[in-house]
Amino acid sequence: MKISDRTWGIVSGAVAAAAYGLNPLFAVPLYGYGLTPPMVLFYRFALAAVMLVPLLTIKRCGFALTRGEFFASLLGGFLMVVSSLCLYTSFKHMDVGLAMTLLFLYPVIVAVIMSTVYHVKLSRSIIVSIVLALGGLALVTLLGKSSTTESLNITWKGVILAIGSSLSYAFYIVAVRKSPMKNLPSEKLTFYTVLLGCPFFLIFLHGGAALELPSAPGAWLYLIGVAFFPTIIALAFMAVAIEKIGATPTAILGVLEPVTGLLVGILLYGEKLTVCSSIGILLIFSAVVLVILADRNSIQSKE
Repeated sequence: MKISDRTWGIVSGAVAAAAYGLNPLFAVPLYGYGLTPPMVLFYRFALAAVMLVPLLTIKRCGFALTRGEFFASLLGGFLMVVSSLCLYTSFKHMDVGLAMTLLFLYPVIVAVIMSTVYHVKLSRSIIVSIVLALGGLALVTLLGKSSTTESLNITWKGVILAIGSSLSYAFYIVAVRKSPMKNLPSEKLTFYTVLLGCPFFLIFLHGGAALELPSAPGAWLYLIGVAFFPTIIALAFMAVAIEKIGATPTAILGVLEPVTGLLVGILLYGEKLTVCSSIGILLIFSAVVLVILADRNSIQSKE
């Protein structure tokens, strides 16, 4: 039985979200090997680009870009660099589960951008979802800490970095939908996103002088993992989802990102959740579920 475009788009969006939620699983252990966030991300993007070359060759996608596609891809690479660097640095200043949850504000940001810039009607349900998301954010950040010894690890610096990651990720999703990048096959789009993003990390590595080559085999295993799952898999499937169902529904399917991130934080790193932070997370989830249930048809038709 042939799978419909919408079903394939939904499945792709879910796979992309779950894969992106694995970021802390691979990134956090690398800090224990002495790598900094810019180092981890440089290797993440560079290894992903190398891995994609054989795939592009086998599929005969070609490596040529038009001028418009090149500059759009350069912008896409920059936005992913900003988003990734903010997110990975936030892991050092707050629990990874909460960082991934704050990243999940991006679906609401995408909905707002599509409404204000591209005149997709801002319906009542989207307005309610924004209120729910902001309320959830307040509970997570302002009231999330408890007075017990099991209080959350959360700082304002971590919160600002996580929200900055969410903003830039939202802009990337919109750019993929509304720029010449939409003309590229998903594998080619992913390849140029990571390839053109690599040089930006050198700015934070003093032109490469501060870049260290990991000596431990375990570090390379984590680097290969972070290059494949939350990079190649996440970006390639996200491109497919955006093509099939649109930017806003794809962003909304990101509900699996914080779920994955929270599970990683709780199961592997022993992180805790307070009652207030749990309620806040549920409000954020409710905000995006409301959008997909009430507006999926109208949003998709106008995007």
